[in-house]
Amino acid sequence: MVFTNRHALALVAAFCTARVAAAADISAPYQLSPGDTVEIGIASIPDRTQRAVVQMDGTIALPEVGMISVGGLTSTQLQTRVETILPSKIFRMRLPDGKEQMIVIKPSDVTAIIAEYRPIYVTGDVLTPGQQTYRPLMTVRQAVAVSGGFSLLRTRANQNGPDPVDLRRDYESLWGEYTKAYLHGARIRAELQNKDSFDTQMPQGSPLPDSVGAAIAQSESEALKIALGDYQQEQSFLDKAEKDTAAQVEVLAKRQEVEAEGVKADEQDMARVTKLYEAGNLTNNRLADVRRALLLSSSGALQTSVELMRTQHQQDDYARQREHVDNQRRIDLLTELKDTDALLADLTSKLHATSQKLQPTGASALPLPIAGETVRAQVTIVRKVGDKWRKLAVDEEAAVAPGDTVEVRFTSDLESAAAH
Repeated sequence: MVFTNRHALALVAAFCTARVAAAADISAPYQLSPGDTVEIGIASIPDRTQRAVVQMDGTIALPEVGMISVGGLTSTQLQTRVETILPSKIFRMRLPDGKEQMIVIKPSDVTAIIAEYRPIYVTGDVLTPGQQTYRPLMTVRQAVAVSGGFSLLRTRANQNGPDPVDLRRDYESLWGEYTKAYLHGARIRAELQNKDSFDTQMPQGSPLPDSVGAAIAQSESEALKIALGDYQQEQSFLDKAEKDTAAQVEVLAKRQEVEAEGVKADEQDMARVTKLYEAGNLTNNRLADVRRALLLSSSGALQTSVELMRTQHQQDDYARQREHVDNQRRIDLLTELKDTDALLADLTSKLHATSQKLQPTGASALPLPIAGETVRAQVTIVRKVGDKWRKLAVDEEAAVAPGDTVEVRFTSDLESAAAH
């Protein structure tokens, strides 16, 4: 693409305007925001120094004072606000003799400072991206330094460390362990839902051949079929046993009814024979025969009742055993799933760590430039200005503000030419 002088002047003017705007935003007085920590001190009450974190609504909580709105205030405005509020409150101080003394607070006795600032975040082509503690007057260069420095610069410094080949082997080995745990977790979830299949796709981003994932998935699929078959077989056995005992209970209940009627008839016969015997119309042998028949029928009815109770208890046992087997199976599967998820989290952390080790030994986010090519670091600060988020192109000497996100990216002459 061909640029005219007019185009060039327009680009230079736009670039300068952006830099001026960025400088103006950075040099503006800092305003308190949620996450900052302020420290309030009273000279006349040394032990009343308080620290409070600015909440999401922009307020802080102070004992004996309550909620104070400080969001959006500068350090000077914070001092003024506290000097106005505290002298209007009544403070009591306990003396060594145990008595309390009223303290009159003067505005000059009050100090209010920002003790701790919100953290900043550094992302992109640095060795250890993430959250960093903010320090007053911190620059981009210092933020990059506490993040381990530029990863590409460390590569060019021939930093001593593990062999990249060994790191790559460890990286792929971790992916193998991750794939096994990933598919094992998918199989457990399917088993919990009593499904005979699950998603056998490899996890995204895996550098392993598809044949490796297919072999692991096949093994897990076979294990799923065996586990489901064994569970269904055991449940079928318990279901059949419960149905058999239910049928036996029904038979015994009918027998109990018949025997109860027989005992009742024998009791009536016994009463009739006893009256006849007492009247002298029957012999002693006949009375003995009737008594023996009543005893036999009562004993049979009692045995049937005992057997019915035992069978009903066995039926309840089968039902409880079936429920226990199902619950224990779910507990075991949930425990195994929890352990698998924990293993996946651990392997994910190790994969991230290994990839970070690979990065400064040649696996940078961008390809390494060819010989003679100029490589530059582009730094962008993402900052909330008012109600809007803005991206500010800055250099390494630019000041960083609390809550900023510093984005670092390498660019080359070839990239710049391709972009145009």
